[in-house]
This record gives sequence, C-alpha cells and structure tokens, in this order.
Amino acid sequence: MMRIAVLGINHGYAFAKHFYQMSDVELVAVAGRNDLSKQRAANLHVPIYEDYKQLILECELDGVVITLPNALHKEAVEACADKGMHILVEKPIASTVEEAKEIITYCAKRKVHLMVGHHRRFSSKIRKLKEIITSGAIGDLIAVNMLWALAKDKAYYNESWKVEKGGGPLLINGIHDIDNLRYVTGLDFLRVYASSQSKIRNNAVEDSASVMLEASNGITANYFISDGVPSPWAYELTVGENSDYRQIDKDCYHFFGTKGSLSFPSFRMYSYTGDGYGWKNELQEEKFEVKSNDPLKEEASHFIDILKGETTPLVPGEEGLKTLEVLEAIKLSINKQAVVKLNEGSYKTH
Repeated sequence: MMRIAVLGINHGYAFAKHFYQMSDVELVAVAGRNDLSKQRAANLHVPIYEDYKQLILECELDGVVITLPNALHKEAVEACADKGMHILVEKPIASTVEEAKEIITYCAKRKVHLMVGHHRRFSSKIRKLKEIITSGAIGDLIAVNMLWALAKDKAYYNESWKVEKGGGPLLINGIHDIDNLRYVTGLDFLRVYASSQSKIRNNAVEDSASVMLEASNGITANYFISDGVPSPWAYELTVGENSDYRQIDKDCYHFFGTKGSLSFPSFRMYSYTGDGYGWKNELQEEKFEVKSNDPLKEEASHFIDILKGETTPLVPGEEGLKTLEVLEAIKLSINKQAVVKLNEGSYKTH
C-alpha cells in the first residue's frame, strides 16, 4: 500500500480523488487553507493541514504531489526530498530556471524521483499527434500555428498569486502548450521573439502575448495566448479532457508539412494525391480517429508505479527544465523587446 499526500487541494483535488479511489493507495492527508479545501478534505475523509510543512514532518509517506503556488515549489520539493519522499510537482517545475536546476540537483543528491506534472503527455490525443507527426505522414515539418485564447471566469483572479510575478497565462497555461509542442515535434528551440500586453485587466502580469519560436533546422512556431478574450480556440475547450470546460468542435493547433497539413484536435489531414498537386487541384481530407482518455488519471497511476519501483518518471525534472527554459526566454524577450537566443540554458539578446 503506497502512502501519499497532496499539497494544495485546488488543482490537486483531481489527483486526490484518483488516489482515494485506488485500491493500492492510501491518501494519508492533504494541505490547504480555505473553506473549499476543508470541504474537499471532508469529501475525501482525510485530515487537512493548513501548514504543508507540518504535514510533511508528521506523516510517513512514500510520495507527495505538490500543487502549491509556483513560488512555493522549490521549498516544498526540498522539504519532501529531505524526508526521502518521491515527488510529483505541478508545472512549472519552479518559478525560474535557476530554481529548477537547484531542485533537480537537490532531488538527485537525496536519491528521490522527481516528476513534473506535464500531464498532457499522458493524453491519448497528444500521443496520437506525436505519432502522426513523427511518422512523416505530413512530410517534413515546416511550421506550426498554435492558439490558446479564452475568457476565464472573473473570480479566477481573486487569488493574488495569479496576477503577480510568477502568475499570468504564459506560466500557468502557456507552459502546457510549449511542452506539447516540444513533446510532439521533438524540436529544440534556439531563438524566440515575443511581445505581451496587460490591457485587459491592467495587472502586473500579461493577459495576452504573441510568440515566435525558431528551431535549429529553421522550423518556426507561432503562438498567441490570452486568458481574457471570448474565444473557442484553446486546448481545454477543444480537446474535451476536462469536464469543467464546455467542449467546442474547433482546432487550436495546426501543423504544416511538405506533404500535407494537420489540424488538432480534429485530426483532419489535408494533402494532394497522385499527380494532382497544387492549388488548382482538390485537397484530399483524411481524418484520424482517437479514443479519449483521462490524462490526469493516467499520470496519477504512473506516479504510483514510480513509487512501487516499477518505472521511472515519464516527465523527469530535466524535461520540466527544458520547457521552462523556453518560457523564461519568452519572458526575457518581452522584457528586453529583443530576440533572445537559447544557448544551453544561458540567454543572449540581439
């Protein structure tokens, strides 16, 4: 029986519910402070600690899921590692690249597994997307267009950390899309240029941003993100993996190749057949069918397998670091109003 706790019962509530239902897992405790957290703990019939550090000290655990605000990730990870607990930390791995590197080194020295919560890598649809692109079905990849645009509920911003440094849609939401992009294409991005605005809510962090990424082989990706515009073109609204969002039959990603183009998540591929190549000919449409799954449930099960010693993290700290490096370069480009070059973790502007 694996003994586990969840620190932070907002996003962490989904993990806690999955663990509570597993026959080989004991959900020992959760950490949270507000009334909703207390109600959720009552629903799960587990004790709740207002101070997560007290939970770590008092409970004997095999593993911990950390879904605390980004700024608390480093100290929480290190506290768990000191107790020999294996860790699943929600994305981003940390608020900064430097903190992420320190976290990875800290866990390695204490010989505990560190996994980063990029749960979409467990999505059957994301895995199918990777399979299609790497198969060469659309030929050599030339470019990608990505959108994440929707209007969040106004009450969402009542938590101060979401509108201060370390918050904002780039780190909260955009990091998922960047990780998806890295995972399905296998690309390493070398240059980035980005611009952002905060005109919608006038907070210290961005509420929209436009990003251009360039890989070593010249492949480019264009990305627009905003959490304050009414729009159907966002991963959560289109993919249908989260029941909190109303699913809409639209696409949020487009991949362009030398043999064809592919839209996601509709999985419609467009190409020419035979000698009928070119704009005067009719494009052929092929649609791939993919059965949906629950990525968070798959991720939770994978973490339990790690605790049992049956596997190693699918998303280790190093992968979380690489994705965060791209996000940090985007933010640096915004601040410097310049092209930023990623070069083995150090950044240059020009």
